[in-house]
Amino acid sequence: MSVLSLIFGTFTVLAALTLLYRWRALKRLEYERHFSSPIAYVGDRIEMVERIANRKLLPLPWLRLESLISQGLSFGVQSNLDIRGGELLQNHISLFSLRPYRQIIRRHEVYCMKRGYYRLESATMTAGDPFGIQAGSRRFALDLDLLVYPKPAEVDDLPLPVRSWLGELSVRRWIVEDPFLTSGVRDYRPGDPLPSINWKATARAGALQVHRKDYTADHRLILALNLDISEGMWKAVTDPARMERGISYAASIAAYAIGRGIEVGFLCNGRLGGGTPAPIRIPPGGGEGHLAVLLETLARLELETVRTMDGLLLQETEQLESASADDMADYLLLTCHTGEKLLAAADQLRRQGCEVELLTLPEAREEERTA
Repeated sequence: MSVLSLIFGTFTVLAALTLLYRWRALKRLEYERHFSSPIAYVGDRIEMVERIANRKLLPLPWLRLESLISQGLSFGVQSNLDIRGGELLQNHISLFSLRPYRQIIRRHEVYCMKRGYYRLESATMTAGDPFGIQAGSRRFALDLDLLVYPKPAEVDDLPLPVRSWLGELSVRRWIVEDPFLTSGVRDYRPGDPLPSINWKATARAGALQVHRKDYTADHRLILALNLDISEGMWKAVTDPARMERGISYAASIAAYAIGRGIEVGFLCNGRLGGGTPAPIRIPPGGGEGHLAVLLETLARLELETVRTMDGLLLQETEQLESASADDMADYLLLTCHTGEKLLAAADQLRRQGCEVELLTLPEAREEERTA
């Protein structure tokens, strides 16, 4: 065989392999990714699990996987994983190989650094031939969500006198009800005493029902979170660390009150991420399901105002003018400032018979600002 024939044969084989990998490298390739839990709290550590499978006879000498992930999730150090950080997103690059009909499962430790709603929509896989030449890329669609709740503050860490006011509210939830006056039944909520269960209504409804006392027995609290750092502030929050503390307080108070049978609602002059630019109002409710709704709202909350809080409180006052006694509630206003307009709006609510308490958010600590 001549040298020319050998060279020609070699190039023919190389060209055939190159074409084969361009045609088949990304065929019958599977990729999926999931979190060990779809819900976490700030400070939790969870796992992100990846499965990559090669369902064909052709081996894959090298594969590169790339995906963009928010900076709010921190990943531990791992071999074959390169993380290139940006201001908002980090690019994850993994390099590995796959033999025929094999799969690999990779587990990444994820530290939830910041509350929020994280959605991973796609990952890009690039394959190559044995000579290091890129054979093509393929985009894998993902439907992966992670909801990171704010970490509730300890109730004992709440500023006084609000901590005492919450205790009084919890006591009033029980001492003002008239045990001899009922007005129907309602769903059982955590904290309701066992003697209040209506067993006949429970049998009919298929779920625990309790006697509904007069309206004072079903105490209601509305948490009003003011995103304005100062009275003249508009749009973007100028002190995010301080407001994150307020969100943590709101999560703690909601859990504390609902756990003691108090219905809790939420009012905020911010908006939900990905939603319409409208203020948030969630009617009071109780139970673990309602608490999950409140925590999800706090997780998705964007630090951007769409209306003044005094305007929202005046709107609440107008609605109460035509409301019944069952619609009355106490208001806890979490705010960084106590401007004249805000205090005047709170007084209007008091004139309608509502109790209004203010919790002035303290300055964030240096480590909170750094984080």
